Amino acid sequence: MHSNTKSSRNITGKPLLRALLPALIASALASTGVQAQGAAAAPAKDPAAGCEDMQGKTPPGLYATTDEGRTFLIKGDKMVELAPGEAAFANENQLNCIKKVPDFLDWPCATDAAQSRKFATYTVDKLDPSSSTITQVVQRYFEIPEVIEPVPNWQENEYTVKLNFKDIVPYSSPEYWYQTNPDVDIMEEKRPKTLLVSLFVGINKVVIDNHTVDALNKFYGGKEIPIVFVFNDSNAVPISYFGSNVSLEELNKAFNERQIKLAEVPLWQLGDNHFSASAEEYEKFFDLPKTEDIDPLRQEALAANLETYKFTRKPVFVTIMEGGKMYIDDPERVRIALNMGITRLPTVINFVEADSELGRCGPGTPVGSSGVTGATTPIGGAIVPPGTPPPPPPPPVVSDS
Repeated sequence: MHSNTKSSRNITGKPLLRALLPALIASALASTGVQAQGAAAAPAKDPAAGCEDMQGKTPPGLYATTDEGRTFLIKGDKMVELAPGEAAFANENQLNCIKKVPDFLDWPCATDAAQSRKFATYTVDKLDPSSSTITQVVQRYFEIPEVIEPVPNWQENEYTVKLNFKDIVPYSSPEYWYQTNPDVDIMEEKRPKTLLVSLFVGINKVVIDNHTVDALNKFYGGKEIPIVFVFNDSNAVPISYFGSNVSLEELNKAFNERQIKLAEVPLWQLGDNHFSASAEEYEKFFDLPKTEDIDPLRQEALAANLETYKFTRKPVFVTIMEGGKMYIDDPERVRIALNMGITRLPTVINFVEADSELGRCGPGTPVGSSGVTGATTPIGGAIVPPGTPPPPPPPPVVSDS
């Protein structure tokens, strides 16, 4: 059985059964293995260590993959959590993640639709060692566009290359594609010690993860920093593209009128989010339950969780659909937060496109989108035709780090 599921969220360790696009596969099977979540600083390693190797064999059982969001296979207190592109297997005797997605599960990425949307690819060994690595990567992405494969599992401290801080700094800018939760230490043990460099071909921008760059430079003693390049779809932009007063309404309009979406948040499990939406917007756009309609025990549990952890373990998830509809994953939690006087809620936006299931096959241009275009596009946000040289990086930032 192959389950090709969509979006799912996890609250206090238990799956939400009433989520908009259910992505929960609950199994009443015995469990012998659980996929680990998070990693401390460590050398690059096999991200699927401890998972089942299914290559060349297909025993009967339940097979699951995830295209977007999260999928959970659970039995009691045992759980395998699947991120996009990952797979798992379960039968009467075991429940485990799979080291490499078997070909029969990965069929969407072999289709003409997937290949036609994908950007061209190359391997990192094709870069000229005598020239600036980051400059070559940027040029190949903006001019062709061409992206590096395979994609490192940065959450397991894998990386593409190592670069000196002085090579990274020239590409620093005020742009950002996510916010961290101020209540979580930026060098929290579970945050991988790799620097993300996010590239946006639709607006020809390179965005360094300014939240972590100085901390990582200090962590590595001023020596080389492991880098992961994040290549985004042609219609993706950083949240800073919309300015400091971005709203849910503005994001919904940009997606449905111009097919513009936001780059993904790295680690929502640590409180990372796109922005903090106002309580007024949540009241305006969502049918939140009345307090008296929420079970008193659940009210108590939600309030205790928010008092203890705030939004450091899970922001609010908003799903924006083509057609303009928006949904939230847990309306009751939002209602309790508003009752507690919380006026701005850390929010992560998910976008559901016509070919969302192909997005995990690699970055490219989604169906119906030609890039970041439109009369209301902010200054500097017009799409750049292929072949146009990338703009020069901003002047270096002086830093004592």
